[in-house]
Amino acid sequence: MAAVSFHLTVAVPAFNNADLLELTLESLTRQTLEPERFDVVVVDDGSEPSLAPVVQRLQARFRLRYVRQAVNRGRAATRNRALEAATGDAVLFLDADSCAHPDLLARHWRFHADRQGSPAVLVGRRYEIDWAGVDALKRGETLAPPLIGEYRDDTRDGVLLPAHRRRDWVRAPWLYAFTHNVSVDVSSVVTVGGFDEQIVGWGCEDIDLFYRVFHLHDGRPEVFQLDEDAICYHLPHFRLWPDLAGQMRDNHAYLQRKHPRLDMEVVNLMGSYAIAVKRIVWYGDAIGAARSRGLANVRCLPDAYSKELVDEDCLVVGLGGAVVGPPGRVTFDHDAPLTETNLHLIGLRTPFAPGRFRRVVNVDLWRFLAPEDLSTLIVEALRIADRLDLIATAADVDPATVLPLPFVGDIEYVHDMTRAHFPAELTHLDAVTVLTLRENVVEPTFEKSARPA
Repeated sequence: MAAVSFHLTVAVPAFNNADLLELTLESLTRQTLEPERFDVVVVDDGSEPSLAPVVQRLQARFRLRYVRQAVNRGRAATRNRALEAATGDAVLFLDADSCAHPDLLARHWRFHADRQGSPAVLVGRRYEIDWAGVDALKRGETLAPPLIGEYRDDTRDGVLLPAHRRRDWVRAPWLYAFTHNVSVDVSSVVTVGGFDEQIVGWGCEDIDLFYRVFHLHDGRPEVFQLDEDAICYHLPHFRLWPDLAGQMRDNHAYLQRKHPRLDMEVVNLMGSYAIAVKRIVWYGDAIGAARSRGLANVRCLPDAYSKELVDEDCLVVGLGGAVVGPPGRVTFDHDAPLTETNLHLIGLRTPFAPGRFRRVVNVDLWRFLAPEDLSTLIVEALRIADRLDLIATAADVDPATVLPLPFVGDIEYVHDMTRAHFPAELTHLDAVTVLTLRENVVEPTFEKSARPA
């Protein structure tokens, strides 16, 4: 039985677009949740003119507070101001352009009240609507088919609907915990320090927050839940998409510097967030598969090869301890703690300058990459080093036994695949095979098709 005293705060950041904010606040007057169980905090991020008149028109309808920032500080700072003003045990983040279904607050309240404030995140759904939907909302109607359906869906449906995607989303739910409709216990948000105010452009401040909440609770699958019926509706509005895309790209780059782990490394590579989740699942599981099969162990390198690396400034990627080398040697060792010199990356995107190392040594982990990602790893390694050594410590692993993970069993195939593009050398050292690629690119030749005169 949920506690009646449990309280929910709805945090609404707003910047200009007074008409959208008014529609969203109007939708909160039609909630099935009793008004005494929630309050709303609107933080005006320096709008001109002020949004105060919109709030004042609705203050008598439910507990509604207005906070104004004199200058625009960005979405992260604005949500932190809302958190400072929150009085609830849990907070629901709702955008100013996201109208609430009448049951939205009740569903978020019940979810957290049943858990009595224990660590929990509820991800709701946001339908993209168009002009007919706006007309209905302005009349105070609750949207239903055919106004909702078919192509008026949630932009995350590519990950949330197929069965295998639904199975795996709990491995990286922070990628879909967008602050247009997500609630969280206040204790978790406070513990991770709230939103990162270094993120000032469009996008990623919510991904960063819930990434930290996810790791705070050790990725326990019960913490993040999805509610199909916790619904809001996204109001159409004008956007400068080229500018926003550039801000999103910059913010992704910031997060990858901030969180040097493979689950953040693969975000915003080629493909959608759905592909990023696949990579997180595959490459996270690959670490365990390598351990269980005795692969990727740096200590398995032949002594003669290891001696080459002792005085060389190289990056070593593998498990089980780094090759002895100069002080401050950089490693990607997932068996050792995350530090400034030991990053939990896989090598697809790194924070290093061009030519930072003489050599990159990747022991077996490269073999777990999908074809397109192996290409990415090679290009990245030869950006930061003169030479890349792809090392296979065992040649008798059948790729079919590793499925559904990708796995390279035929090293010679990769040699043939790459030597048209890079100087490539395949050598055998004891029980180890080394494919060496160097930075000077070989210009490939292509057969030219005949063209009509």
